[in-house]
Parts: sequence; C-alpha cells; structure tokens
Amino acid sequence: MRFSYPVVVALALTAIVSPTASAATCTWTSTNLPLPSGLTQGVVRAADSLSGYAGEAQTSGGTVHAVRWVGGQAVDYGTVPGYSHAFVSGVNKSGTIVGHTSATTGNRQRAFRSVGTALQVLPEPAGAQHSWANGVNDAGDIVGEVGSNVTSGGSTYLVRTAVLWPASAPGTVVKLGGLPSTGQTLGQAVDQDGTVLVEYYPTITNSIDATALYLWKAGSARVLPTPSGTTSVYGEAISNGRVAGAINAGGMVGAVWEQDGSITKPVASNLITSINRTGQTTGWKIVTGLTAAHWVWQGTAKVGTLSGQRTFEVSADNGTVAGYSWNSTTFSQPAFWRCS
Repeated sequence: MRFSYPVVVALALTAIVSPTASAATCTWTSTNLPLPSGLTQGVVRAADSLSGYAGEAQTSGGTVHAVRWVGGQAVDYGTVPGYSHAFVSGVNKSGTIVGHTSATTGNRQRAFRSVGTALQVLPEPAGAQHSWANGVNDAGDIVGEVGSNVTSGGSTYLVRTAVLWPASAPGTVVKLGGLPSTGQTLGQAVDQDGTVLVEYYPTITNSIDATALYLWKAGSARVLPTPSGTTSVYGEAISNGRVAGAINAGGMVGAVWEQDGSITKPVASNLITSINRTGQTTGWKIVTGLTAAHWVWQGTAKVGTLSGQRTFEVSADNGTVAGYSWNSTTFSQPAFWRCS
C-alpha cells in the first residue's frame, strides 16, 4: 500500500546516501523548485504528462498544503476546508491534483481532487469511513480505495475496496467489479487508457502483504504473473502498459512487468516506485537499517551519475525525475533532475 506522510516524517523514515557512480555517461543535475509564500519545505510527489509537477509543502506550524509547479512557478492549492493536511498522489496535464486529507481532529482520511486551485472531497459509497485517491490520468479518471470498519472474531478491521471516480460520470464513485470478492483490493494507479493497477490482499486482517496484482479495465481483470515462490508483491505505478513495483520471493526485489507480462528486475533495487512512458524508472535499495540509496534505471541498467542527498518520487514523461533534496541548511527542497 502507498502511504503519505508530512514532509518531516517522510525524511525521518528514509535517510539518503550517495551510491557509487554507474557506468552510464550522463550526469543528473538538479533544479530546485520554489516554495509558495509562507511554506518552508516541500516534496514533489507526482508529474503530469507534459512538464509540470505536484506535491506537498509544509508551513512552519506543520500544516501540509497541496502544491503544483508549472513553468517553474509554484501554485499553492492549500488544504480541503475542515482538514489540516493534503497529501498528493497524482496530477494530470489539465492540472487536476488528487490525493487524500487527514482531519484537523480525529483520524478521518478523505479522497480529494482539485477544481481550479481549490481542493474538494470526492464522493464515497454508503458505509465508507475513509477514502484515498491514488492516481489520475489525462482523461480525468481517478482511482483509489475506500475503507469500511468490519468486525470479525471480536476485532474490528478497516477493510479496503478499490474504486474508480470515472471522468465520464462526474460526482459518482464505482467499486471495481471482476476482482476477487474476498479480502481487500487497492486501486494503486491508472494508465492513460483507463487500465487500473490493483493490489489484492487475501484477508481482511492483513493490510501489509499483497499477494497478487491485477490489471482492471472496463469491468474485467487479469492477474499479473509472478515467479514460483512469491509470497508478496507490490504495485506502485503503471505507464504505457508497464507496471512498476517489487516481488518478495525470499527477499524483496524491484520489478517491472513489461507490456507482454514478462518481468525485468532493475539491478540493485528493492522497490521500483515510478515509471514513465518510455520505461524509465525510479526506486530505491536499502543499504542498512532505514538508510536507502535512490536511483534511476532504464530497463535493468542504472542511468547516469548521481550525487548529493536526495529522494526520487517520480519518473516524469519528459525524462526528468523529481522528489526532494536536503542538506544541513535546507531540510527538504522540492526539486527535479535532468540527465545530460
């Protein structure tokens, strides 16, 4: 499952080291993105299919705003009225930002989308206690999941179900059919043709380990192949028919499911977190403890020379990668990198 945190917490969870240079000839150079007035640090979480980015930035008081960057300029989308944090997961070429909020008080999670530069909650099915929007395509289809409390064996569990907010029917939400009827499903991402990447969890008691990935489109779903001995899988992103994630078969290894269903494994990776339309990926490998080395791959090979303390969140269709950098004086600086 994909989680979002305030910027400070995200940095505490992932320390960054500088890996050794690869044999590729290009050098990745960074460009810092500005922060809106009153916001002190930020993160790029998503990129559109053109040259824009979206993410989060934080006030000195800890409130998290949604932000979009276009042409190097920052636009502050703020928060959903009544909610203190806006965590961004996707943006499309029209500038629609999606993600989820958290409440000022309590633990209510609510999926949102932007309309203009304002954030609005998305509708939920009857009985839902929480919702998350995890991706949006250029057509405006939004995918995610809703969560409802279910009591079993004397314990209460939050059970999640993959949903679609279709662009063809604004103001509606649809549970994805054609998927297993037991356990839990999460709508992780949506491709430009409307194909939805779904993680499947076989029980309601385990929200950590998905055992299968499905590709859903127009009411039907097919499972992605996994190697013999696979105990869990992770689906993070989909682009141009390729899926990025990881396979755990005696150890967590980054993986890309190609358009024909075959699996490639980018060298020295534990998780592939993003993929663009050409197959360029970003991800990371644990070095020790919570210390991770972030890299860029094309196919299975590392691309270029990297330096500095940085985290990559997204591989953009324009060939850049984006996320944030940090040092002793700047705690979290939204940035993108270009290979030259």
